[in-house]
Amino acid sequence: MTKHSESGRKPQRDDQDRTAGMPAASDGRLDFDEALLKIRIASDQERIRLFHEISKAPGLTLLNRRQLLLFADRYLLSDKSEVVNGLDKVLGAIVEQAQSDSLADRVLELLTKVQAFCPAERFIPALPVPLEVVINRILERGSHVIATKVTIIEALNRLEEEDRTNAVVNLSSLGLMLHPFDRELLNRRYNGNILNGSHGLARHDLDVLCELFPDDAGFHGDRIDVMTRQDDYDAALDAIEEYSKRFELDTEMLARRADALYQLGRNTEALTEYDDLLKRDPENSEVRLSRIRVYEQLDFFEDANADLEKVLEAEPQNMEARQLLRSMQIRKQGYGIEDDLYSLFLRGDDSSFIGDIKIPEARFTDIGGLSVAKQKIRETIEYPLKFPEISRRYGKVAGGGLMFFGPPGCGKTLLARAAAGECGVTFINVSLASVLDKWVGNSEKAISMIFSAARKHAPSIIFLDEMDSIGGSRASFQAGWEKKLISQLLTELDGIASRNENVMVLGATNAPWDVDFALRRPGRLGNLLFIPPPDLASREEIFRLYLSRKPFVSDDIDVPALAARTAKYSADSIRQLIENAAAIPWREAINGAEPRPLSMVDLEESLKTIGPDLAEWEKLVVRYEEFAKQSMQKSEMGFRSAQKRGQEK
Repeated sequence: MTKHSESGRKPQRDDQDRTAGMPAASDGRLDFDEALLKIRIASDQERIRLFHEISKAPGLTLLNRRQLLLFADRYLLSDKSEVVNGLDKVLGAIVEQAQSDSLADRVLELLTKVQAFCPAERFIPALPVPLEVVINRILERGSHVIATKVTIIEALNRLEEEDRTNAVVNLSSLGLMLHPFDRELLNRRYNGNILNGSHGLARHDLDVLCELFPDDAGFHGDRIDVMTRQDDYDAALDAIEEYSKRFELDTEMLARRADALYQLGRNTEALTEYDDLLKRDPENSEVRLSRIRVYEQLDFFEDANADLEKVLEAEPQNMEARQLLRSMQIRKQGYGIEDDLYSLFLRGDDSSFIGDIKIPEARFTDIGGLSVAKQKIRETIEYPLKFPEISRRYGKVAGGGLMFFGPPGCGKTLLARAAAGECGVTFINVSLASVLDKWVGNSEKAISMIFSAARKHAPSIIFLDEMDSIGGSRASFQAGWEKKLISQLLTELDGIASRNENVMVLGATNAPWDVDFALRRPGRLGNLLFIPPPDLASREEIFRLYLSRKPFVSDDIDVPALAARTAKYSADSIRQLIENAAAIPWREAINGAEPRPLSMVDLEESLKTIGPDLAEWEKLVVRYEEFAKQSMQKSEMGFRSAQKRGQEK
């Protein structure tokens, strides 16, 4: 080694003596890599001695000292107190040697004690500036700074709550991993990553933490949870296997393993796992629901239904169980149609499927006019339900079919809904055009499901809108599935598969001549009911009905005059006319004018923009009449009066 002045010789000779026998490079200086290798292969006691000797060797760079401290963590586990004593000297040497460096670099080297067991209290008080300044300066250096996780968190524990929160944000943005010495802080970081969808960052952190703390079951469990959130079920199964070698598998971990098997399509194995779990805890509804899903995949419908009954008995409002019930009812019939089929078919108040179908609140009093149609519905549907004994004596049983036909906008759908409301029965509104459009090839299966639902919730009314879209003449159909669709509908109407007592079917169409004759045969939808445009008296009734729903109406409104001026208006058009008129004084009030009631002037103004929508109906009068004659229903439909109404000016 190079000689120095007399004043420097003694410490140099001491250093040489202390490092005697240590590996040296060609220039006589310590061969640091060889020294580390020597530590690695030495015995525990020898490692401590070598560590002390190397830490005092001259010529060590900051990088050498940092590596030495990391080695202390990895290889000097047998006697931590001895390592702490050595670290005091190493840390002191780093501070002394780093005087020329920036404050952040000096402190960074201090913090590289890492997991070398030296409590932060032993050197933090000696820092030349407040700790929060140190932390902030280190963080300002950016993510390339590999700061010590343990010490940063211990330091953060000493900060005020507000400063600590800001520091946590900085740590997260820099991607610095946190050490679990502060569980609360770790939870903030972990939860923040989960909320932000940063599962990859959370998983990376937990991979390191599990390696550093292999005996911490919490970290391993969190890591498995992140894997399942990433849908990495293969990795989750492997991690659970490793977990089982260290810890006892509790119910939660066993459920995770079963769920992973199910997600990977290993249903038989998953079923075995769920069976074992329910033996441990028979009241666990969550596990039972998971087992139901496996039963469903394996087509074990009886077992699935038994589990569903237990869950719904304990928790009648369990939405997950209700959804599984829906799925089971579809799959049990072998249709393979997706769950959302029902949401496609069942619309209106009952759009959320069987369990939530409601009795409509609409009543006949909500409809102006149509007295003939209302009476026909009472005789066909309402009276057999309200007076069952008398009706049976005369052979009148609730059920069967009735088909509404007439121009659009004249109340066919509202009339059907009001019929269900008057009778207090379940109402299922089906758009047959939607069935036909989306479920080509599966439509006939959907029809069967709809009737099955109606039978289950009888007494009920199925309203089949747009009959012409699905019930066209079979002679006009080219594809085989179209003919099968009509055949299925005929089968359901006949009640061949099961009786349709207390299930009423109401059809509606604007073009009855396009509906297959077999559907209009007596016993199916053979009762035809014409829903005409409103006549003068009906229009007066409609005006009074809709105006009565407006809270601020003038007394000057001439309802007979309005009815006379709205020939060839449908009920829908009259309603829209009133809505547009009511918007006029509303806009004025919004703009600062004195509030005033809806007036005749407003309605006359609205008449300028809302015209008759049934002008084309006159062209169809003859065809409707011809259809009525062919169907031998003229007397029931009051067609003579309809003809007169069609000629109104």
